[in-house]
Amino acid sequence: MFRYILKRLVSSVLVLVIIVTASFFIMRVAPGGPFDTERSMPEEVLQNIQAKYNLDKPLWQQYLLQMKSIMLEGDFGPSMKYPNKSVNDILAEGLPVSMTLGVQSLVVALLIGLPAGLIAALKQNQWADYTAMTGAMVGISIPNFVLGPILIALFAIELPWFAAAGWNSLSAGLVPYLQTSVLPSLALGSAYAAYVARLTRGGMLEITRQDYIQTARAKGLREWLIVRRHALRGALIPVVSYLGPAFAGMLTGSIVIEQIFNIPGLGSHFVNSAFNRDYPLVLGTIVLYSGLLVVLNLVVDIAYTVLDPRVSYEDA
Repeated sequence: MFRYILKRLVSSVLVLVIIVTASFFIMRVAPGGPFDTERSMPEEVLQNIQAKYNLDKPLWQQYLLQMKSIMLEGDFGPSMKYPNKSVNDILAEGLPVSMTLGVQSLVVALLIGLPAGLIAALKQNQWADYTAMTGAMVGISIPNFVLGPILIALFAIELPWFAAAGWNSLSAGLVPYLQTSVLPSLALGSAYAAYVARLTRGGMLEITRQDYIQTARAKGLREWLIVRRHALRGALIPVVSYLGPAFAGMLTGSIVIEQIFNIPGLGSHFVNSAFNRDYPLVLGTIVLYSGLLVVLNLVVDIAYTVLDPRVSYEDA
C-alpha cells in the first residue's frame, strides 16, 4: 500500500506540472493582456508595472520563474488586479466558502440519494422504485443554473424562508447560516443526489443477486439485517468510486452557483480573474482545483480496500 501511495503521489506531481505548464502557455497565447485596457497610463508607468510582474521578460523566463515560485515556494505571486493582495491570500479567503458549499452539497446528495437508491432496489418494479427513479431522472435533467433561480423564486421570493443571495458563516449563528446556505446546497447537490440514487440502486441489485445473499435469506435472516451486514458495503462501492470526482465536480460546478447566489467563494474569483486576464490568480485556482481532484481520486482508491477486502494494491 505504501509503495502504491508513493507512486500515486509522484505521478500526481507530474500531472500538476503538466497542468501548470499547459495553463501557463494557453493564457499567454490567448489574445489580450492584464493591462491592455490601461491605455491612459503613461508608457513609463506601464513598463514599470510589467517589470514588477516579469511580463517584460521572454516567455521562457516567465515560465521558469513561475514554476520556481509555485513548485519550490508554494507561492503564486501577487494578483495583477488586486495589487495589495497575494494570490495565496485570495485563495485562502475563498476556499473555505467553496469547500463548505461543496461538503454541504455532498451531504445533501448522500442524504437524498442513498435512501432513494436503497428503497428503489428493495422495492424493485414497485411504485417506490418508479417514483425514486423518476425523481432521479428529473434531477439529472435539470441543470443547476436552471434549478437555482427556480429555488430562489419559490423559497426566497414567494415563500421568504431563505435568503436569495449572500453568504453567512456559521459564526453568525445557525439560523442566518442556514438561510443563506440551504438553497445553493440544494441547487448544487440535487443532480449528484440523482446519480447517487441510480448507482446505489444498481449496486444493491447486483449484490442482492449474489449467492451469499441468497444463502443468508435461506437461513431466515431478516431483510434489514442482510442489507446492513452483508449487502450495503458491497453496494456502496460504485457510489464511493463516484464521490471523488463528484466532490471535485461540486467545487468546480459551484462557480455557476456562486455567481447565481452571490457567494464569495473561489468561483467568483476564477470568473473575474479570467475576464481580467489576472494570470497568477487564474493559475492559482486551476492548480488548486486540479490538486483537489488528484487527492480525492487517491482517497477513493484507498477507500476501495476498506469496502472490498478483495481489492489490494500490494503489488501495484
